[in-house]
Amino acid sequence: MATFRQQLVLALIAAIGAILATVAPALIERDKKSSSEPKPFVTATSAICDKVLADKVCVANLTVQVNSNELQQVTNHDRLFLKARDILRLSNLNYCIPSQTLLNKVEVKGYLFKNGVESYKNGLFSPSTFPINAGCHNIGNFQQTWKLEPGQHRVSIPIIKYVGSNRIVDGSFYFNLDIGQ
Repeated sequence: MATFRQQLVLALIAAIGAILATVAPALIERDKKSSSEPKPFVTATSAICDKVLADKVCVANLTVQVNSNELQQVTNHDRLFLKARDILRLSNLNYCIPSQTLLNKVEVKGYLFKNGVESYKNGLFSPSTFPINAGCHNIGNFQQTWKLEPGQHRVSIPIIKYVGSNRIVDGSFYFNLDIGQ
């Protein structure tokens, strides 16, 4: 005959087992779903942005979509190999603002430079208002897309910050597109 203490331990084990049987499948399913999605940018600073000056707004990475394929992350100076007539869409841009940075406005625009010629006619703009507090932020809503043509192109993502009435442009984040026939 089991003592009261043994019965209590068995009841607790059964209760914990029932809880785990209910919660564990939901946690496993959530992990499966989240592993196929792009990882959100949640750290306070990026390893890439840690290397820049303390007063400089930094692009950590960009999420792009080619045609209707899965989203992929692009970091500074990456190279993408694409085909002519592919459709490129900018999805999300992650940028960081160090705590020492003084600014009153931030703009982010994407430009496609065809065949290495810097022309600011072919831009993608996000209608978002961008947070200016210290830390890392994620912005999106790039509504337009680029239909790619043969040749080598560069996508430049300048960060434009305003300090008072001074406008400072930093176009150091870019990635290259090699577009075949």
